[in-house]
Amino acid sequence: MQAEVPTSDFGLQALQQDVVWYGVRGSTGMLQSVDLQDERTLSRSSLTNVVINRLVEKHVLLVKSPPMTVKQECKVEWSRVKSLPLNGYTVYLIVDEAQVLYKTGATSPRLKSAEFWQLVKRVLNNKDTGIRVLMFAAYGSDLQYTQLSTPVEIPPELTLGIEHLNFGIDEIEEYVTKWFRGFKCLQDSATQFFALLALLTGGHVGLCVTAIRTLNGVYRSRVASGGALPSAQGWIGMLEHGSMQDHEDHQLFDALISTRAVKVLETLEIEELHGLERLVYGVSTRSDADIVNLCIRRGIIVQTADRIEFSSPVMWRYFVKMRVGHVERALHGPNTLQEMIARVVRAINYDSIRKTLGRTLSNDIPLERAWQMEFFKASYRCTPSTSVTSADVGALFGSTGFIDFTVDCGDDFWGIELLREGSKLDEHIGRFAPGGPYSLLQLNDYCLVDFRRVSSMGDTTRATITTDLNRCEKLYIVCYDPKLAHVSVLNAHSVWNIFLNRAEYNI
Repeated sequence: MQAEVPTSDFGLQALQQDVVWYGVRGSTGMLQSVDLQDERTLSRSSLTNVVINRLVEKHVLLVKSPPMTVKQECKVEWSRVKSLPLNGYTVYLIVDEAQVLYKTGATSPRLKSAEFWQLVKRVLNNKDTGIRVLMFAAYGSDLQYTQLSTPVEIPPELTLGIEHLNFGIDEIEEYVTKWFRGFKCLQDSATQFFALLALLTGGHVGLCVTAIRTLNGVYRSRVASGGALPSAQGWIGMLEHGSMQDHEDHQLFDALISTRAVKVLETLEIEELHGLERLVYGVSTRSDADIVNLCIRRGIIVQTADRIEFSSPVMWRYFVKMRVGHVERALHGPNTLQEMIARVVRAINYDSIRKTLGRTLSNDIPLERAWQMEFFKASYRCTPSTSVTSADVGALFGSTGFIDFTVDCGDDFWGIELLREGSKLDEHIGRFAPGGPYSLLQLNDYCLVDFRRVSSMGDTTRATITTDLNRCEKLYIVCYDPKLAHVSVLNAHSVWNIFLNRAEYNI
């Protein structure tokens, strides 16, 4: 519902109020609307307090975010802004879609908005002014304007990004409790459900809303048909497998990737996708800078203080799916995880690893990112279409808490974590331990696959490998020579030598 915009002449009665609303309030879409009278509405008091406190202290605040992170709309004629009453009032000027006022290169700000930026500059420099400016803009747009005598720059301390807007685990719990129709079915498993929703969405608000809305559709369907409601483990299984009615419909995953927040990946041209993959491999060049900035502006990736990462785990999964493309699947699946590893290690495209630019500068060893991408492609080739192979955000950009790969074979649900050169082995082993971040996944089996370059299998190397294998019977160490001509797989119970002919697995 929208309120009428008052005329520029404020009556005495209006001026006597503590608060005068000037502009448009409410939202333009039913699914985006916020009803403050609805008891289910989340106050998000911690985030709101951050916004208010910074605005009060700094007078100017920029909120940058990608699509579906809960930005609302308001508008008012600029001529009316200049007529706002200042005496005795603090004026809060809220500008949505502020990126349309930015400039391109050395040009003037767009839409003849120089006067607006002069106001921002004046508010920044004069803390005694009675105006506060709150701007909402597309994520990743840096505000620097050089046509003024002093550039208008919004420093980092006056900027909030997606890391501030995402749900924390407490807010996920509150949202699920208030909005998930099947919440009472969860009973003692509610905490596990909250954690899995956080794992699936990364706390992205729009993706959390989409996931719960999709699950609510299942609830309504069961009630309408008179069928039994899913059990706690049934609901949890839907989050784990991304499917609603069975393990193969992919309904939840399809709902998530159909959102504006994820669908934006399809707007990239083929060369832009190549550039994004080079970023994944850690080998982006100066020529890729425009592609990186484009992906940031579209909310595909985000830049934090120390790294670049995908804006959500779902975004990463969909990107990998797009890069894998059409892959001929196996006719029959592996019976055990050990058989799965044997198939995948044999099917990896070692020519691609050998030629990739994704290598460390100090010792020319392929990066873990290169192994991750090729491992995922090989796992697709070695499993039938009835198996669901998923890649989540793991060590790709230095994040923790997301397992690298899961394989859902229907009756079996396996987890696979990749390492390189034994890095942080104890930490990776601990993730699968009771109480570790992967213990929530209810895996039937799991393993760690550690790729190591070995020039020669001397006594010292053998001793190190033996010691590591004894630390975890689920560990597989893949040893390869510098030319990637010979590969051996060692486990506490077996040793395999791999012949690199990469036969097709249509068996």
